[in-house]
Amino acid sequence: MNSAQELWWRQAESDFDVYGRMRRGGFSACHILHYLQMTTEKLSKAYLWRAGHSPPKVHTGFVRFLRAIATRTDAELERIAPLLRFGRAHDFELWIKSVLPLAYRIQNLAPAEAGDGPNPEYPWPHEVPLHTPVRYEFSLWTELAETGRGRHLLKFVGNAVKNFPAYC
Repeated sequence: MNSAQELWWRQAESDFDVYGRMRRGGFSACHILHYLQMTTEKLSKAYLWRAGHSPPKVHTGFVRFLRAIATRTDAELERIAPLLRFGRAHDFELWIKSVLPLAYRIQNLAPAEAGDGPNPEYPWPHEVPLHTPVRYEFSLWTELAETGRGRHLLKFVGNAVKNFPAYC
């Protein structure tokens, strides 16, 4: 792990800790989603720093992160898959493909990506606010919290943060 990766990973750890505390504490979905999105963004940047240079300064790294892991060698994937709670590398690769739509939705929660649509930080649309995150029912949160695929993605994020030094 290079020094930039460690800095981004440590911040992802902290964000994930806050996410967990908010989730256990019954906070509004907007706050939980905000910290989840920030965790995935920082985890992604930590991983993408492995190339030795700064990744793009955007909020859309989560999908790039998942795709980058999937391009590791077969031997590396066999080693990494158990760290992320997958029995086989092939299962992990298939899962990544199946979860990309949810990953897009998570990274697109960032206000810069959401445009004038739902985001967990600011009322929208910007020019004539009609909605506030704290009163909005995020279908994404329902899918993450109440479906097998969503819960598996949340567990994956936790394992990816926890085990980062072993696969970065």
